Amino acid sequence: VATQSGKAEIFVIGCSVFLFAFAATYSRFVPSFKAKFDYGAMIFILTFSLVSVGGYRVDKLIDLAQQRVSTIAIGTSICIIITVFFCPIWAGSQLHRLVQHNLDKLADSLDGCVAEYFKKKDLSTNENEDEESNVKLQGFKCVLNSKGTEESMANLARWEPAHGSFNFRHPWKLYVKIGAAMRRCAYCLENLSICINYETEAPDQVKKHFGEACMKLSSASSKILRELADMMKKTRKSSKMDFLVFDMNSAVQELQETLKTVPIETNKPGEEEVPSKEDDNKGDCSEDSTMSMSLHDVLPVATLVTLLIENAARIQTTIEAAEELA
Repeated sequence: VATQSGKAEIFVIGCSVFLFAFAATYSRFVPSFKAKFDYGAMIFILTFSLVSVGGYRVDKLIDLAQQRVSTIAIGTSICIIITVFFCPIWAGSQLHRLVQHNLDKLADSLDGCVAEYFKKKDLSTNENEDEESNVKLQGFKCVLNSKGTEESMANLARWEPAHGSFNFRHPWKLYVKIGAAMRRCAYCLENLSICINYETEAPDQVKKHFGEACMKLSSASSKILRELADMMKKTRKSSKMDFLVFDMNSAVQELQETLKTVPIETNKPGEEEVPSKEDDNKGDCSEDSTMSMSLHDVLPVATLVTLLIENAARIQTTIEAAEELA
């Protein structure tokens, strides 16, 4: 039809391409059509448009193809020269920095979650400080959402030549392994952030009993994460890692002992405790030290303690993956 239209051939081709492509595109939004013919509709759009437009200049088809190929070759060469020699953007370097920043974010989130849980309510803070602390608290979400980015960067980095401190056939898959280990830690931090917003809050007495041990374990764990980030930045093994791991394990044991020494009430609901003569003779100081806690009061903090201990165990997996890369 377009060939028989004479001078109106170009308008007939343009209108037909628009109408057929329009109909095929919107037909893909129909659920029943999309389920069976989505791929066929896409191929129809590409093929029909290419054949219709390419057939307009049949006498100059070879020259047109040569021009297109040469244009593509020139554009590709310019892009490669600029990205390699003038403004290089390496997926491997970006992946390396991403893993390093995620380790720092995990450390900030861990410190922020524990500090937020045990902080005193009567302390006044500025809005800027609250906003900054909230940003650090949510840092673990960046780690949880980075799986696809890490995998795509690792696949691209495999095809890159040697650059910077990365040799050819660098073990990029180990970065994905480190990222998976970090996400396991981030899941613990996600649950820790939920503990902060519990409707049932533990009494100050219970928080005081666990506060020092929890803060000590949090500090030891975050130091390891920051040391791993520094190790990634300097691309060399750390000489302090063994000492930091020893401190973290000691903090875990101390927290476990603190959990075992919690005086839990064993009386049934509605049953009153009968004081003995020895209890009557005790002073006020001994009364405070032996004050028992109900299971309902201890349970929220016990959840936090369990998550901190589990997070420390998962950090061990991250250390092993990082040392394998080193």
